[in-house]
Amino acid sequence: MSVTSTLKARPSAKRHLWLVSLTYPTLPLLGLWLAVSLGQPGWVWLTTAIIFGLMPALDLLIGDDKNDILGLMEDEADQSLFYRYMVHSLLPLIYLTWLAGAWAAVNYSWPIWAYIGLGIGHGWGLTFAINSAHETGHKPDRISKWIALLMLAPSFLGHFRVEHNTGHHSDVATPRDHATARFGEGYWAFLTREIPGAWERSWRIESKRAARKSYAKWSLKNEVVQTVLLQILVWGAVIAWLGLAVIPYLIIAMVISVTALSSQNYLAHYGLLRDKRPDGKYLPAKPQHSWNTNSLMTNITSYNLARHSDHHAHPSRHYQYLRSFDDVPTLPYGYGIMYLLAYVPPLWRKVMDPLVLDNVDGDMSQVLTKELALAEGATR
Repeated sequence: MSVTSTLKARPSAKRHLWLVSLTYPTLPLLGLWLAVSLGQPGWVWLTTAIIFGLMPALDLLIGDDKNDILGLMEDEADQSLFYRYMVHSLLPLIYLTWLAGAWAAVNYSWPIWAYIGLGIGHGWGLTFAINSAHETGHKPDRISKWIALLMLAPSFLGHFRVEHNTGHHSDVATPRDHATARFGEGYWAFLTREIPGAWERSWRIESKRAARKSYAKWSLKNEVVQTVLLQILVWGAVIAWLGLAVIPYLIIAMVISVTALSSQNYLAHYGLLRDKRPDGKYLPAKPQHSWNTNSLMTNITSYNLARHSDHHAHPSRHYQYLRSFDDVPTLPYGYGIMYLLAYVPPLWRKVMDPLVLDNVDGDMSQVLTKELALAEGATR
């Protein structure tokens, strides 16, 4: 019996596939346990090895979701709270893993290379916290909002919720969007524009909301203020518990998770540009304004994040409903391989620039370039 036939015959087998996602944020915990129990600190690099070794290999071996295994889950989605609460339940796992790493950082006298590996590994664990916060942060209820903000707190990324939902989704694939990479822009250059741009836009959005609703922009009603205070509280509690020696670990993990988010932004919209209306304003975003991939391994470990075209067309759609499309820009590989390509700009451009041009039949007027951004006065 094929995998698809098995899933059709056993509905519970469909949703239980998503439990694979729970292994990702706890990989650093496994690496730490092996390092301690075997007395071999090199095991703290396990997560990094899996992300940049095993995951790309599985992406290549398994390939795309040709039978739409993930799509088979839709028929039971409305009848089960499993999908929603599986994401919510990640919150304690995320904190357990992050705090275990913090404890180990100050209680084991490992060599510097192992200490760095510990921070990097747990930073990659936090990237899944950001991905989970992305899913819950798109939901309108207050419980989902605060779960998202708590998931983002270890990475000091609480501003992401308002910046992403209100800013990025509005401006994507236009020169106004700092989270859309311009054609020819290398990943490392993109970081210097995207990260400060996120803070700037989130503050601008919340300041405008404060003016519109007639309260001070420094008020606790300002979500950016809320998140900064929450993050200071969370970090402060960890430092009070473990002392100043834990700070390097916290910083390394934060840097890795923040730049991982930038990596996803970089590859998700590279060079894509929305058309304009006759009055010069940009038309609404469509599925064609995101790079998509239907790689089974990438999507089952990221709550369908790589079905990004449908996400931008329908931001509030739950992850289990996100569909694949045949007529949208498509990445040649899953996210693991695309990350590695992005880190080497000449390789990235060799692979991606021809795809961008093919997508618009060679018409550079339909490509988001640095020159277009400068012409429209977009510095970010």
